[in-house]
Parts: sequence; C-alpha cells; structure tokens
Amino acid sequence: MRILIVYNYDFSKVLFRHPKQTKEIYPIETINKIADALKIKGHYVETADGNLEIINRLKNFFSRGKGIVFNLSYGIQGEDRYAHIPSILEMLGVPYTGSSPEGHTLALDKAVAKIIFRYYSIPTPDFQVFSSSDQDFSNIKFPAIVKPLKEALSLGITVVRNVDELKKAVSRITEEFHQDAIVEKFIRGREFSVGIIGNDEDLETLPVLEFDFGGDPDAIQTTYLKRHKPIKKICPADIPEETAKRMQYLTKRAFHVLGLRDYARADIRMDLDGNIYILEINSQASLVEKGSFVTAAKKAGYSYEDLMEKIIKTAIKRYPCLSEA
Repeated sequence: MRILIVYNYDFSKVLFRHPKQTKEIYPIETINKIADALKIKGHYVETADGNLEIINRLKNFFSRGKGIVFNLSYGIQGEDRYAHIPSILEMLGVPYTGSSPEGHTLALDKAVAKIIFRYYSIPTPDFQVFSSSDQDFSNIKFPAIVKPLKEALSLGITVVRNVDELKKAVSRITEEFHQDAIVEKFIRGREFSVGIIGNDEDLETLPVLEFDFGGDPDAIQTTYLKRHKPIKKICPADIPEETAKRMQYLTKRAFHVLGLRDYARADIRMDLDGNIYILEINSQASLVEKGSFVTAAKKAGYSYEDLMEKIIKTAIKRYPCLSEA
C-alpha cells in the first residue's frame, strides 16, 4: 500500500498566524519510527507536513496511484484542530486513518463529550465550564481539577482546593490557551487508560494499563511528567478481571457514542470506593513508543510494526476503493 504520513511540524506555513497555536506535536523521531515500521511491513511511505503546502503534496502523491493517508496531525491553530486535516481529506475524497472531523471535534471538546457520556449513562465526573475568573464559583466542590476545554497531553492541568486557587487556574488557562476552562470534580483514587483499536465487530480493547502513583490517591499526570519523567506503567493493571472488563466496556461505549474510528484511548479514574469514571477519550491516541497506548498494545502481543500495520488495515477496510490497491 502507498502511504502518506501527514503530521505537523512547521507552524509558520500558514496565511496568518494566530496566538492560539497548538502546543501538541509529534516528535520527528516518532514520525520516522512509524514510517520505518510501515516500510518494514512492505509499504511505500512518504511524509508530508500538514500546513499551507498540504494540498499540493496530496495532489502529487495521489496522482501517482491509489493510497491512504496515515493521519498524525494535531492541527496548527484555531478551533477544533484535530479535525483540520481530516476535513481537507474528506473534501478531497482521500482515504485516511483515524476518526472523522466530527468524531475528533466531539472528543476534543471535553464538555460536549461529557454531555454525550451522561446521555448514554457513561459515568463521568461532574463539571462546569468557565470563561473568566469573575464568574460564580459557588457551586464548585473541592478538590477540583481544572484544565483547558480543548487540549490533550494534560496541558494546563492542575488540582485546586479553594476558590482563590480556582480563580488563578481559570485565569491562567484563558490567558495561556485562549479558551475556556473546564472544572470537574477531582476523583481521588487510581488512574488508568484503556486503548481501543478496530471498528464495529472487529473492535478490540487493549489490556487495562494503570499509572503507578505509589498509592497516592491525590496524584495526577502532568505534561511535565509525561514529557520528562514518565510515570511507571503497570500493564495489565492489578485489578479484578470484572473491574477490567467494566473499564473496557465503558471505553467501547465511549468510542461508539462519539462516533470514533480505528483507534483511540480512554482516560479513567477509579475512586476509593471502586467507582469508575471516564474522564475523556483521546481520538488521536499518541503512538509514541513508550506511551500508554503502545505499551498496552505490546502487552496484547503487537510489535510496534504490527500495531502500525493493524491501524492501516483497520482503516483500509472502510474504503472499498482500496481493496485492490
């Protein structure tokens, strides 16, 4: 199969630069590793930066034959950034991996996702959304967790224990990220992730992974820890089989109700009484080799090369035009 990996690296190649540029980006080393993995599996692979030049790159690549885009784009700037490249690909009729623009948009907006979860009886923490520190915080119960409404990678996340801390956190998020802050009940307990890959009857949940906080129920993952001091991962998690199955079931439900495709990863907390809550689901789960999604996939028996091949084959099944490519 001919594969064009599309990612974001050069953020300067836009018509106009805005202050709200994404802070999430794939390391070039990971892009190269994914390309190498696909080549090992026998695919022809090129890479392209998803910026102003992307349509010309797409025209050039697909003028030479059928193929598929391996979408690793987080977007450059503006609203609903995960959806930007998929929207272009949809408009042009180009096959690609991963969720649709709608799926990415629903998952990235934490409040919208949680409203949908509640409608379908998927447990998620109570929450409110704030646009400034001057609003009424009287209904907030502490401790609470504050984060940007439409970010991933734990960017801007913090736990607050009183109104003063809450106001500072909301102000920081609105000023730094140029978006609203979501404030939700902090679930004291343990933290897990569940990866998911496939579609419909082929949907597979990966082994439940736990982040080892050393028994501290108040610990959280921050961006700094993820990037510089990764927390020890336990996979499969040391929990009863019934609990693991419940987490996997809720992940499948969340995946379905948001209309996601191909692969994703749910973030989960379990409180001190054993109650399970879906915090959010990342529609563009990181494929960094030491990340939780890849770690769980390896525990399920996938090599890195096998996992990249699985994602490609999962996406190809959705495109009859590629069946003979």
